[in-house]
Amino acid sequence: MRHILFTILVSIGFIPLLAQEVKPGASVQLPPLEEQVIEENVSLKSLAKIQAYMANVKSLKADFLQRAPNGNVAKGTLYMERPGKIRFDYADDIPFLVVADGKTLNFIDYEIGQITKWPVKDTPLRALLGNSTDLLSINAHIETEPSGLKGFIALSAADPDKPELGQITVYFQQAPEVPGGLKLISWVVIDAQGEATTVEVSNSVINTELAASLWKFKDPRASANRRRPRR
Repeated sequence: MRHILFTILVSIGFIPLLAQEVKPGASVQLPPLEEQVIEENVSLKSLAKIQAYMANVKSLKADFLQRAPNGNVAKGTLYMERPGKIRFDYADDIPFLVVADGKTLNFIDYEIGQITKWPVKDTPLRALLGNSTDLLSINAHIETEPSGLKGFIALSAADPDKPELGQITVYFQQAPEVPGGLKLISWVVIDAQGEATTVEVSNSVINTELAASLWKFKDPRASANRRRPRR
């Protein structure tokens, strides 16, 4: 390792004596070699932590609290499995369900009997459901201690070629005691109109076995599957 550092120091002119002509038999007193410690970029360290989280946390079950732009609050149970799978089971008899099966994100409305579909890769959730190798492809930006929050890391992503897809910012809290060293805390999705929807996560259980049936749903177009919300 020292010979590499020596070569670098020479190449940038820190040892000019080597460029001088030395007479035969003469001794040259070289200046002492000083080693410099270059600290790793903070953003790169945070990126490495998020990559480690994505590599180590393959599934998750948690409670969620969703805050809509109009102030409405909904809660339920969140299931997630990489790559590309997520399910929002809403509580309080809310007649909606959100399920991604690895390729397609489905919004199911059991009140009117309708399904709306999007490719997962064309939604902001791609940043949350992808693998660690996907971070560069989604134009990810890493911020350490966002808004002064000690021990937090924020991952923001937006497709500059598709601004209509909006932007997502995912918040992690550093937790060395858990696999991956981070805990998923929340995320905020800002749509093309600038409206923000926040999802807060609590009581997380990671790397738990999730049933394959979670990524399926009943067809809401069948009258027997329709239901009305409580008023």
